Amino acid sequence: MKTIAALLIGSALAGAGLAQEATFIDLTGVQIKNATNQSRTSAGTINPSCYYDYSIDGMVRGSGLVLGALFPNPTPLAQALETLSPGSSAFLTGRALNPGGAHPAVLLSAPFSGSQVILGVTVTFSANIEVGIRADNIAYFNLTNVVLSPASLVGSMTFTTGRADIVRFVCPADINCDGFIDFADYLEFLNRYDAQDPSADLNGDGFVDFIDYLEFLNIYEAGC
Repeated sequence: MKTIAALLIGSALAGAGLAQEATFIDLTGVQIKNATNQSRTSAGTINPSCYYDYSIDGMVRGSGLVLGALFPNPTPLAQALETLSPGSSAFLTGRALNPGGAHPAVLLSAPFSGSQVILGVTVTFSANIEVGIRADNIAYFNLTNVVLSPASLVGSMTFTTGRADIVRFVCPADINCDGFIDFADYLEFLNRYDAQDPSADLNGDGFVDFIDYLEFLNIYEAGC
């Protein structure tokens, strides 16, 4: 029952037709290089939702004196980031709230920085990663404001493989899409129920009736 409800409410947010539940951005070839901005977009689209799960993963190889010595072979992105800026890998996965459930939407905007002595060189590293979805439902990945200093010694890193995945997460209890499950959602359901709105047909039987009301109570109590 809960799966049916999630799909129905997700479809109501996205408009007519089946929801495009996920998309990904290929990061192969993206460089993490001083003073070099990089951007990539998804080949496919993703329909609007109130929530998204995202993850950024891949393997990177270093070049130059420091990074070439540290990562001569493909190395997990999280390991490389932790070496340069401890704690920075925490942003690689998460769940983003998209209030209102419409695009464009920014799912992640993470600035990070660090200064470490590596192989006798004080390496300064900072960058900003942004992941979002444009108004045309195309997802994007931006890497900007990259500092790897001293650039002539530190070098750069390149994704040998990698991707940013975005998946719609539907929380059927959060009907008003504000990030909370509270009495406002209950009232919103009652309004739809009284109006015989198709989105209140939670069991998908073509009728808005007391069975749907009971189903909503179960969803409401279960939360996300």
